[in-house]
Amino acid sequence: MMHKRSLLLSALLLSTSLMGQNDTSNDATEIPLEELLQTEYIPASHIANQMSNAASAVSIVTAQDIRDYGYRTLGEILGSMRGLQVFQDYSYNYLGGRGFTTPGVFAGRVIVMIDGYRSDDSYYGQALLGNDAILDVSVIDRVEYIPGGSSSGYSNGALLGAINIITKKGSNVDGAQVAVGYGNHDSRSRRAMFGKTFENGAEILVSASDYTSDGRNYTYNISGVETPENAHNSESNRRLFFKGSYKNISWLAGYSKRDGDVPSYPSWGEIVDYSLVNNDENRFARLKVDTDLTDDLKLSASVWYGEYVYGYSYPSGSDIDYMYHGDQNVKWYGSDVKLVGSWFENHLLSGGVEYRHDYDFSWVDVLQNWTTGEVAETYYGSATTRKTYSLYLYDDVTLSPSLHLNYGGRYEKSNNGYHAISPQAALIWNPRESTSLKFSTGQTNRQATPYEGDRVEPEKAWLSEIVAEERLDSQTKLIASLYRYRITDRIYNYPDITTHGAEIELEKHWENGTRLHTSYAYQHAITSEEGHLTPINSPRHIAKFNLSLPLVEELLRAGLEVQYLGSRPLYTNARQEYAPGRVLSNLNLLSHHLIPNCDMSLKVRNVTNKKYEDVIVAQYNGDLTYPQEGRTFWLQLEYNFQ
Repeated sequence: MMHKRSLLLSALLLSTSLMGQNDTSNDATEIPLEELLQTEYIPASHIANQMSNAASAVSIVTAQDIRDYGYRTLGEILGSMRGLQVFQDYSYNYLGGRGFTTPGVFAGRVIVMIDGYRSDDSYYGQALLGNDAILDVSVIDRVEYIPGGSSSGYSNGALLGAINIITKKGSNVDGAQVAVGYGNHDSRSRRAMFGKTFENGAEILVSASDYTSDGRNYTYNISGVETPENAHNSESNRRLFFKGSYKNISWLAGYSKRDGDVPSYPSWGEIVDYSLVNNDENRFARLKVDTDLTDDLKLSASVWYGEYVYGYSYPSGSDIDYMYHGDQNVKWYGSDVKLVGSWFENHLLSGGVEYRHDYDFSWVDVLQNWTTGEVAETYYGSATTRKTYSLYLYDDVTLSPSLHLNYGGRYEKSNNGYHAISPQAALIWNPRESTSLKFSTGQTNRQATPYEGDRVEPEKAWLSEIVAEERLDSQTKLIASLYRYRITDRIYNYPDITTHGAEIELEKHWENGTRLHTSYAYQHAITSEEGHLTPINSPRHIAKFNLSLPLVEELLRAGLEVQYLGSRPLYTNARQEYAPGRVLSNLNLLSHHLIPNCDMSLKVRNVTNKKYEDVIVAQYNGDLTYPQEGRTFWLQLEYNFQ
């Protein structure tokens, strides 16, 4: 059945591709896809460049897609992208791709940035993707997935690629918005946003939102005994976001706090009659200056500050009446200067220096009786701070009107003894205006986080990729790629992983407003262990189908999403037991015009009420999978004051 589903989705890709070849279109400047194809993304140098010059096959989800398909979290957005897999356990969302999908690894060797600012914290290296994420999706203009090693431009950690979130400007809102939402488990949200461009050219965007959910009840079974019904995953969050600019100066700041209950784990064979607590608090600010020093030299410089606080509670293993609770505090700041020069004919040089100081790793643990409040012991601790210096250089050489060579490298050094060089090169050939062929190769590195210990040797990824992009017509784009990854020197001496894969993606727009976006990814990952086993939670097949079409004379728009995820191993050993594959379908109904200035949407997730499980880190009771939710709904109203 799994192979039949993959063949069916592949056949759908082919058939829609053939339809696109027979399409005739009007002026390309009137086609939304044409605008997307010309969208600027942030390349390795952090300086805007055309997508056609990117060394990899960039995948994009726009604000229109977010609206049409009713995405409510960053995890849902990334889960719709080619070859990416998002899964969750009791408390967090995790990201995987290209064969690397280890449970408990937050961003899966893919870094997440906000307008070029790296958002993962400096202790765990995590990028939050669910209701704990620092951004409300309403402030997102588009999300870019840049697969392949990106360390030479984005700093260490981007072994498998980079996610860049481009936020909206004040002019995108041009007024005030208010929104309310309601869904299953008495979940509700509120949001207010204001954006404006002033006569003097200044521009601001301000957003505030909150979310509360009673959550669903959970049960564990251990030795025939189930947890009480009050084990649940209620949560709430609050978010603030500000973006402003004036002339060549811009300011970016964000704050979020999520309080979440985690269903209590069985402790030493006993049932604990309360939920555990996770609290995640993030804040950051960045000031940036972009200017032309001369006609041939551009400057981009910024300074930033970030902080992450993790609060927790969990039972004592020695006495069930006592529990630990505490906070971990992580702080960092840094600066960077980037230059882009075009002094030499047929060369575009970009280089930069970056400094980052992870200056505070501290925590406090309190052992306390959870019924009487008596404090038994208090522990304080800290980890070694870290300073990291980076230098990179990147060159785009025009060998001929149809041939480009991109090459560069990044050198990083930390005061703890870590140092690494990440070289990359790509050859881009455009044999005709509608066709682009790309070959890239290189090595990327990842420094161990303080949470992972004092190791100074970097984790490495060796990669090579071939990409073909074809504009079948002004409304249709086809992307195909072949790649090979080898991740070596892994943290904790885990075995090396080698992945061979292929991806294909088709996007098609019609004049009546119908849009199709579909993809299929094949990834064959094996470890260096005897028998060359498949890594835990690594699926062989991932297929996605998105269709957005107008209904009832454009009074209503339907967004249909179907996702297939192949079976995944529960172990990386000879047992090789598998979590079964699954197909999920989601439907969003959106109206722009039934009420003036008001958008209404109804999102139904898991329409067929499919029962499925995600692979998670082994629990106290030995569980390796966790059942996910069945059918859910979310109703949202948004009113625009303009």
